[in-house]
Amino acid sequence: MTGKTIFIDNRERSGLEKLVMKHAAKAKIACEVQENLLSDYSFGEVGIEAKTMEDFFQSLHSGHLARQLDNMDDNLTRYALVIHGTLDKYVAGIKRRGRKIPYAAIEAQFIGALARFDVDYDVTIMHFPSTSAAARWIVKRCEKDGTVGSSSTRTLRRTASEDVRVDALRAVGCSEAQAKSLLAVFGCIIEISAATKKELMTIDGIGKVRAEAIHTGLTSEQPVVKERVKKGTA
Repeated sequence: MTGKTIFIDNRERSGLEKLVMKHAAKAKIACEVQENLLSDYSFGEVGIEAKTMEDFFQSLHSGHLARQLDNMDDNLTRYALVIHGTLDKYVAGIKRRGRKIPYAAIEAQFIGALARFDVDYDVTIMHFPSTSAAARWIVKRCEKDGTVGSSSTRTLRRTASEDVRVDALRAVGCSEAQAKSLLAVFGCIIEISAATKKELMTIDGIGKVRAEAIHTGLTSEQPVVKERVKKGTA
């Protein structure tokens, strides 16, 4: 075994969980079924919420998905939304139930929702046509968690901006967009460090946990160690 463990929420019943276990076993990664309070799958500092295409639209329309993303944003350092299934099958299913909605309208709603969530939550969003592909990604993401890519891969990633202030804020938990927003609102790092956590949370994508990390990282006189927080329900 690799020493890594994927924790699977005991309420998962989509069939994805079985495939995750199958692919994890091949990768020599342990799986443990338990009550996950925040997401369907978790490992390290990462939480993953998984949805079939039908579940995605149901939770989108009910507002439940937005609440789940809010909860993960407040309590997790890194999180992802994984959607498995195709729009073709989803549209065919609703037509069989007597609802006549044009494919183009469903597609526009899907793309618009993904763009909105990306902007509002800075969340990793993955869409796979099959459940098996989604399972393989979850396992592979766990397998690579905490590792560094090759030098050729790393050159493709922008690890530093042209503004050292942005880099400093990224080091304490901000995305580049959040760092730039903080600087635009507060003016400089000194003013950001003097801001209250509530004031920091007025920036899009900064929830309670990220605001705490920023505040602690900029003001602590002691070494700052990242901790994982679990609150709420998935």
